[in-house]
Amino acid sequence: MGNKSVTSYEVARRAGVSQSTVSRALRGDPRVVESTRERIRELALEMGYVPHVMARSLITQRSASIAVVSGDLRNPSYPTLVNTLQDRFAQHDYRVLLMSDRTEGTLEKDILALRGGLVDGVVFISSRLDSPMVSEMIDWKIPLVILNRDVDGSQAGRVDRVTSDNVRGGRLVAEHLVEMGHRRIGLISGPLENPSVKLRESGLRDGLAEHGIVIDESLVYRGAVDASTGFDGGMALLSRDEPPTALFCATDFMAYGTLDAAKRLGVRVPDELSVVGYNDLDASGWSMFDLTTVRQPLEDMATAASELLLARIDGAAGAPVHRNFDVEWVQRGSAGPVKDR
Repeated sequence: MGNKSVTSYEVARRAGVSQSTVSRALRGDPRVVESTRERIRELALEMGYVPHVMARSLITQRSASIAVVSGDLRNPSYPTLVNTLQDRFAQHDYRVLLMSDRTEGTLEKDILALRGGLVDGVVFISSRLDSPMVSEMIDWKIPLVILNRDVDGSQAGRVDRVTSDNVRGGRLVAEHLVEMGHRRIGLISGPLENPSVKLRESGLRDGLAEHGIVIDESLVYRGAVDASTGFDGGMALLSRDEPPTALFCATDFMAYGTLDAAKRLGVRVPDELSVVGYNDLDASGWSMFDLTTVRQPLEDMATAASELLLARIDGAAGAPVHRNFDVEWVQRGSAGPVKDR
């Protein structure tokens, strides 16, 4: 255990530098040359120096904490984002206060508790809260970045956002399914109150319309953005007298459930049914799923969000920034040309 009586002044004196240089070096500040940063880190470790977070907070008037408001962590896209954010913020000596919307009705109360200096900034990932709550958070003037979900209307010009091109993603699905000969295309999706889901669906519908195809609304199934909705939707739509030849699921997580439903019903994928997801989670490349999907660079997006937030915390001014990352089609074994049933 480190000797807590050791101060940054003593480390600085041993290293022959100023206290501010020690502070910057231990934060990994690039203004301190790498060789000096490494020497100070080794010396601090040798001396048992432990930065006093509370004392630093009193000096800087910051909490050294950042809140990450996440969706249900059972959805594997959220851990990918959260883990990347935690790594990036830790590099700058920030602790992460994680809030998940798994428990119904508690997230709103948790978010209200953020007012009053509990955290220095917020990354908002959850898709569950409605637009008025997001608007209220913007009004608090706490540095805020919206990640992997979009916002509607005038809010878009009031907050930093990091998204992927959801409309293009939906269009990619339409283009490739049409190229494969599909015309009877179904949709398993989330609530239209979810802006990202809404944009993906809009891109799909617009892309199909350009080929004279209109989605049969009886082949649209909505629910929570989770695997159970994918399963329930798959069971319902594939049991119809005229089932779809292809299903677009708004997320990979939903598509996993749909693939399970197809297997239980004895529907052969991709011979009798093509299934397409969205995200390209790590598991989507596993042989048990082999999921055709639209890839969005989740880790790059989380890194961009962390950089935006840290800049705002450090006082960066200017108009709200929107980073919109490109997406790409990933062809795997779950989708293929239409075949005779």
